[in-house]
Amino acid sequence: MRERYAFCVRMKVENDTAEVMLYSAISSDKFWGDEYTPEDFDKELKDAKKNGATKLNLRVNSPGGDVFSAVAMRSMIINADFQSVRVMIEGLCASAATLFATIPGAHVVIADGSEFMIHNPMTIAWGNASEIEKTVEHLRNMEGTFHEMYAAKCHKDEEQIKQWMDDETWFTAKRAVEEGFCDELLEAEKAVACVSAHEMAVMCAMYGKVPKEIQIAAENKPAAEEQGSNDDPVAGLSSVNKNKEEPNTMEIKDCTREQLLAENPALVDEIVNQAVAAERARVEEIDSLTIPGFEADAAEAKANGTSAVDFVKSIAAKAKQKGAAFMAQRAEETAPAQEVTAGAAEADHVSEEEQIQAEAKKIAEYAAEMSGTGVGMF
Repeated sequence: MRERYAFCVRMKVENDTAEVMLYSAISSDKFWGDEYTPEDFDKELKDAKKNGATKLNLRVNSPGGDVFSAVAMRSMIINADFQSVRVMIEGLCASAATLFATIPGAHVVIADGSEFMIHNPMTIAWGNASEIEKTVEHLRNMEGTFHEMYAAKCHKDEEQIKQWMDDETWFTAKRAVEEGFCDELLEAEKAVACVSAHEMAVMCAMYGKVPKEIQIAAENKPAAEEQGSNDDPVAGLSSVNKNKEEPNTMEIKDCTREQLLAENPALVDEIVNQAVAAERARVEEIDSLTIPGFEADAAEAKANGTSAVDFVKSIAAKAKQKGAAFMAQRAEETAPAQEVTAGAAEADHVSEEEQIQAEAKKIAEYAAEMSGTGVGMF
């Protein structure tokens, strides 16, 4: 069974309560074809309301993901007008996933052993200085919005929130309650913050520090699915589930290349395929940016692994140097032409002074003619 890397949502309604399970990363689109998007989430909430649900339990075990999708889903819950919303953090609640803990009026509980992390929003920018400045301004505005959301939840001043976000702060379950992000600690239900190997690789690349307590979950088929039940389709991802057998986990310090290859060959294949695709895209982009005369530079850039951006900077600098050299050469070649005017006058046996006198005579004759017509001259 291939693991779902985008966020997966499963909805069920018992009596008057709808339960949403939000596990894995938050995604904005169906990259694999079977993910749930904000559009799917919206449909599920509306169906739950139609089925008579007046309360909502949101179960979270997510490393975060697309912030705009998280903002949209948070707004959907608020606008669904449930009588009560209970957010249950069952392992990991990081980055964009923490926005669900800021839902106004929601009661947020966190299982002992869980991790809670906030940081500043991030993006990838491309363009000129003005475009990048707009991106920076947009990120600053987002930071301000999140400062307000977190401050409203935990009743801390925005300067404290800003410091935590700047530092990329990880909170244990107990501290998340102490600082006001969560309302209740579930000590009876010990949880283990765990993510897929794919998500761990992404987290290590994106975040400055990942706690060693977060583990990599084995890609076992959920017990509920093996039994043909849809009651708990993501059982086995965390020890919060009802399985008697503990899932196999792999700590970060033990995650070697060989172990990853042995335990998750599909992920290794995926990484290799992504690397091949990225390399192909890099080469094609360099080819598309190559201008005549720089083919050798393009071949060298492709062989050396140079990025398309660095290649463009390189040929731009060389083109500028070539342009300057060309202009200097042309100036040297055209220096003798400075004598052309005098030479032409001598060839016609007419001096510059004689030409001026002739033009002055024509102007005087024209003025004399016009003076007899009554036309004024200025």
